[in-house]
Amino acid sequence: MRGGSGPLADPRGPPLLFGHRGYSALAPENTLAAFQALVEHGIPGAELDVQLAADGQPVVIHDFTLERTAGLAARVRDVPLSAIRELDAGQWRGEQFRGQKVPLLEEVFAAFGERLYFDVELKWDLKAEGGLEQKVVQAIRRHGLQRRCLLSSFNPYCLLRARRLAPELPTAHIWADTPELPFLLRHGAAAVLLPGPLAKPQGRRIRAWNAALFRLLGSRLIAWTVDEPQEARRLLDLGVGGLISNDPGRLAAAGLFERSLT
Repeated sequence: MRGGSGPLADPRGPPLLFGHRGYSALAPENTLAAFQALVEHGIPGAELDVQLAADGQPVVIHDFTLERTAGLAARVRDVPLSAIRELDAGQWRGEQFRGQKVPLLEEVFAAFGERLYFDVELKWDLKAEGGLEQKVVQAIRRHGLQRRCLLSSFNPYCLLRARRLAPELPTAHIWADTPELPFLLRHGAAAVLLPGPLAKPQGRRIRAWNAALFRLLGSRLIAWTVDEPQEARRLLDLGVGGLISNDPGRLAAAGLFERSLT
């Protein structure tokens, strides 16, 4: 079951450009300030990370713990939303960002849903279902963003559940040479064995041969995290369909995205 349709999955469409966790080179990652910076700099897409608080609310944060960006040494899924919302998720990047909160996915969609398209990464490290996919799909549908969102994850079980829940949403298996990942997931096996309309490898893992393989499978490649214009040009020349960057304005300024989907 492949699932997914619309402009984000169209292999013939113009290249996609996403800010990694918002515009994380300019503002604290995954905060409203980081997404606002994308809009202010004319960047059309946002990559963001979603997981559940203890009471089942989808919040936008990358790490499984709150310590690095919000100062609390606890797992996100063990802390209720009310306590998460008391934390400061911006001060670590400078006093000018003091008071930035860990946002709800609903807040991001309400503020930016008509101004950005989204790569929503599902952060769940268990095989068993926890309700994340259902909550995210509900939020996307509530805001009418089915044609402006894709769902991605390192966890193939998340994507299989997402495809059953929302066959209209394109999905992307993420792969990387991260030692913590099982061997097969480090080498893109899930994206090959269960191909979807998109695949999301590290940019440095993409070569001519695997770019060609994924074209044969019908999967559009979205590469992460690409900050150097020269590397961006190499990937686009290989037919990569989208790039995720900490500094997307630098890539846009190099003239690589005149035809980017907006």
